[in-house]
Amino acid sequence: MSTESMPRTVIWWGVAITLAGSLLVATAPHALTAWWGVNTAEWSAATAVFEVVLAIARTTLAPLGAALIAAGLVMLYVDRRLRGDRIADRPHRWRFPSAEEAER
Repeated sequence: MSTESMPRTVIWWGVAITLAGSLLVATAPHALTAWWGVNTAEWSAATAVFEVVLAIARTTLAPLGAALIAAGLVMLYVDRRLRGDRIADRPHRWRFPSAEEAER
């Protein structure tokens, strides 16, 4: 992976993790009841395991995906800021005004 493609790759991984986590949380309970009979011993054991998996997925996948998306956007922004050849090419809002500009 090159440094030019890294921000986009991180953003897409964030989107994929967020969507996969959302699909897991939304469909796992329905898949569980469709797979096992509701009143069997296997169902209660599977429910306990899936509840743990879903609790972990709820607390980690969406924030992890959002953090990866934000990190990719920050990488794009920093890369764009560093690409300028001269200081004059950069946006002026990030520098302190000179003494002449401050007196005006």
